[in-house]
Amino acid sequence: MTSNAALRIGIDTGGTFTDLVLAEGEHVRIGTKSLTTYDDLANGLLRTIEKAEPGEGPVEQIVHGTTVALNAILTRRGADIGMLTTHGFRDLLDMARGWRPFEAMVDPRWRRPHELRPIIERSRRRTVSERMMADGEVLMTLDEDRLLQEVERLVADGCQGIAVCFLHAYKHPEHEQRAAELIRDRFPDIAVSTSAEVAPFPREYNRFSTCVLNAYVQPLMDSYTTRVEGRLREAGLEAPLTFMTNDGGLVTAEQVTSRPVATLNSGPVGGVMGVQAYAERLSMPNLVGFDMGGTSTEVAVVVDGRASVKRELEIEHDLLVSLPVVEIHSIGAGGGSLITIDDGGGLKVGPESAGSDPGPACYGHGGAQPTVTDAFLLLGVLDSQVPLGGEIFPDVAAAEAAFAPLATALGVTPADVARISAEVAIHNMAEAVRRLTVYRGADPREFGLVSYGAAGPLVATQIARALQMPRVVIPSLSGVFSAFGLLTAQAFEEEVTPVMATVSDEVAADIFARARTSLEALIRQLRGRGSRDVVVEAWLDATYLGQRWELAAVIDPSHPEPLQHLSEAFAAAHQRQFGYSLPAPIYVQTLRTRAVSTDQRRLFPPRLANSEPAQPKRRRDITLMGQLNRDVPVYNADEFAPHQVVAGPAVIEAQTYTGVLVTGDVATVNEFGDVIIEIEEKNR
Repeated sequence: MTSNAALRIGIDTGGTFTDLVLAEGEHVRIGTKSLTTYDDLANGLLRTIEKAEPGEGPVEQIVHGTTVALNAILTRRGADIGMLTTHGFRDLLDMARGWRPFEAMVDPRWRRPHELRPIIERSRRRTVSERMMADGEVLMTLDEDRLLQEVERLVADGCQGIAVCFLHAYKHPEHEQRAAELIRDRFPDIAVSTSAEVAPFPREYNRFSTCVLNAYVQPLMDSYTTRVEGRLREAGLEAPLTFMTNDGGLVTAEQVTSRPVATLNSGPVGGVMGVQAYAERLSMPNLVGFDMGGTSTEVAVVVDGRASVKRELEIEHDLLVSLPVVEIHSIGAGGGSLITIDDGGGLKVGPESAGSDPGPACYGHGGAQPTVTDAFLLLGVLDSQVPLGGEIFPDVAAAEAAFAPLATALGVTPADVARISAEVAIHNMAEAVRRLTVYRGADPREFGLVSYGAAGPLVATQIARALQMPRVVIPSLSGVFSAFGLLTAQAFEEEVTPVMATVSDEVAADIFARARTSLEALIRQLRGRGSRDVVVEAWLDATYLGQRWELAAVIDPSHPEPLQHLSEAFAAAHQRQFGYSLPAPIYVQTLRTRAVSTDQRRLFPPRLANSEPAQPKRRRDITLMGQLNRDVPVYNADEFAPHQVVAGPAVIEAQTYTGVLVTGDVATVNEFGDVIIEIEEKNR
């Protein structure tokens, strides 16, 4: 590592902590975290940067992952917006896809989330006369006068943004483009989102929903990015601010303000990008990423070195973002998840969370309800003398007091409630892994588990045992792993081209020709942004004829046999995702092309400097898997030496995480401080 290498900062604003990684060249200098400041997120971001002490060296890149836009949707705190749509489609947001969840099938009182808490009130959904047919024929011209009249009413009603959603605009966007031109010319201060720009994919509801959500958070993200960039400049950081996208790429702040919906899940995706980087570095192509944070637990799968990607993100029932997104299954079980008694008299963990304010009871910030973190403290897994996140010394007495009402109600001790609560939480988390493996036809015994987040390593080997997984990896930067992953992502330029055709020799040849032309243009654009090393990627969103949901398949547009290659590529993608393929015609909906920068992709944690193996710094009693273990050795991760072996039971304490080894676990520490745990078959 050279002392004059340019600095890069990855910073992830989570529900409880804001995590930061400061990298110098290809090596991480420091990883740190601070409590998230909900009242002023930009302030918490700057405070974490100050804590890292970047010094006077030049910072050339800042990559940010945030769920600001997602939280605005979930809490309905976005902007006041209106919608313009084709006559007759005003109520599509309430009708959605026309299906109910299983538990509401026979409930006459059930209503869709958008009806109960609408993103746009019906009175602000206005229609205009226009109609474009699926083949591009103009059945009815756009009534421009009527359009501007409706916009005037919406602006007078206080709308800050307009979503323009016309029929068949994904392939024939001329009417939407004209509408946006008219609105921007007449009302330059009003944010405008068009469905063809935001989500140029078929299916009216999916496209309309994505466009409306984009318009809903656009003013908020514009304000947020402006505020963050301003605060960074005040702090002397002139580096360009970039954001992680839902599918693992990087975009500029300007691109985020025009399409913020592409960054809804950017924080958790950063962690998955880190898992993908570890799959390559550790030569472990099949990995499950397990991120247990303060508010929730996210699970993702990397197969053959690539993260699984799906075509849409469902935020609530039928509230969709129809854009490619790294597949992450999330459950409301994290360190801050509240522990309560359900209607049946059993213990329930989550999904409600204490967050960072007031936080778990042991934080001493006024929280009175017991959480998973409080349970781990009472079980001895966490130490009251070791500050959580480097800032908070947990209070055992406060945790016991929080569990006392539950213990009294159940007729047991607070420690018993903590033990059972931990078992419930671990069961819930193991089930989340099953959702993306067993229930998809994948055998978890063929995967390793990469556990990260401040709390993930506490339960990693217990979850691996429940699923018979042979190996667990605890990254040395586990507690700030999502921030680490942000710095392994790449900038890109992409284009989406509608196809809507059944594959034949002629169609396949045309798709490949269009892909080559598109990629050449994207390479020029990316190199114009300063990227030196560029790779290209091309996907088809396709189905077997008659299927409803499309699947992404990677293709090589330079292949000499387009039809054969396309068919084999889609069959392989279908086999990988669902466990089978079909001898059926393929229907291609869209072609997606992307040019990706590979500059500075490699990133390594700091190398261990110690030559002598670490010795236990103390011992304590802890309860694991329902059993009391006495005099368990506690190691300081900073004192580990390369190739050191540690046998369980043991506790590993690092600056940003606490890890636990169960009896039978054998851990080896590599040169970067990553802990690789082998679980003997008889113990799985």
